[in-house]
Amino acid sequence: MMNKVVILGASGTGKTTVCRILGEKINLRILHLDSVYWKKNWDNISKTKFNKYMKKFLLENRSWAIDGNYSNNLHFDYRLEACDTIVYLDFGVQVSLHGIHERAKRYKHISRADMADGCIEGVDQEFLQYVAFYRKKNMLIKAHIKKFENKKRVLIFQSREELNSWVDTL
Repeated sequence: MMNKVVILGASGTGKTTVCRILGEKINLRILHLDSVYWKKNWDNISKTKFNKYMKKFLLENRSWAIDGNYSNNLHFDYRLEACDTIVYLDFGVQVSLHGIHERAKRYKHISRADMADGCIEGVDQEFLQYVAFYRKKNMLIKAHIKKFENKKRVLIFQSREELNSWVDTL
């Protein structure tokens, strides 16, 4: 049984969608880390406030699904320790970029429901570069995940089709 799930992967891979589906299918409290980190008009909270929020959330909730990497925050390893299942969406740069462009078209000139007011969806050069060079971050996240392979359920999906097949079995 999955009670505490962490969903990781590059931007545009569908972490938020998977989180929402898991929340509905197996009745988990969902938390989108983008909604914690980003405030109105793309301002962000401090690492201290982010970590304080995460600690409170993890202590107060018995079952959850959390999407988002935020691997440079104190509670990244703590989230991995606290969960029973790690889902990693390892689809590659092209799939990620395609997902980002689809999302930008869908939410053009508006904020997504999982984001703060004024965080208007868009694609800029800086964001595209972050995604294009995600490979290094990908290696670091995989190294973190590897530490938990014998302790937790670790699911690494290489394609949306693979992911969708698994979700359909839930």
